[in-house]
Amino acid sequence: MTEFELLSVPIGLVLGLGITNILSGVIAAVRNREQVKLHWLPFMWAFSFMMQLMTFFFVIWDLNVRFELLGINWTWKYYGPQMFHSILIFLGAGMILPTKRDPNADSLLIDFDKHGRLALIPLMVTHFAAWPLNMYLSGTSFFTPENYMNVVCIAVIFVGFKSTHRAWQAVASIAFAIIFICCILTIWSRPGHIDTPPQRDSAQKVEVAL
Repeated sequence: MTEFELLSVPIGLVLGLGITNILSGVIAAVRNREQVKLHWLPFMWAFSFMMQLMTFFFVIWDLNVRFELLGINWTWKYYGPQMFHSILIFLGAGMILPTKRDPNADSLLIDFDKHGRLALIPLMVTHFAAWPLNMYLSGTSFFTPENYMNVVCIAVIFVGFKSTHRAWQAVASIAFAIIFICCILTIWSRPGHIDTPPQRDSAQKVEVAL
């Protein structure tokens, strides 16, 4: 077993548990549909969290490719930030949908207003932390499209979190999902993607961003 394979196990467990929480929430919502009125808004954010969790697998894979090219070892100063990032996404994924029925909430939208919307806080922190981490771990410059898009995502999430109007909440959830999908298909991490020929040079940049 390689160093990366060993160290990726805890991160993989955290991400896997996050996916499990979301799927468990979906199952619980469907099973309790006669007692709890469903609404598409929490499911839209849950979908975005699923995409975020799966994309993070690509992030750490591509980051490992970069480290191998540059001869960098996985010490705590590199591994710790990745674990911190995965825990943030896990926390949001665990709050976005209820896995057990709350007898005081007869609507999924009521639960989202009370508990689920708090999941957007770690989501904002995730994208806020991504800017310095991209520069530190992936060697990106300060002014890059992937960093700019993190700011756009933070703004959209903030609207979804703070707005009390359903229309703005709906627009924010849909906009974030569309932006996130477009970014992972174009400028953020794709598995095994390298824009430029690999070189063992500290100035060489392999595009790995979240």
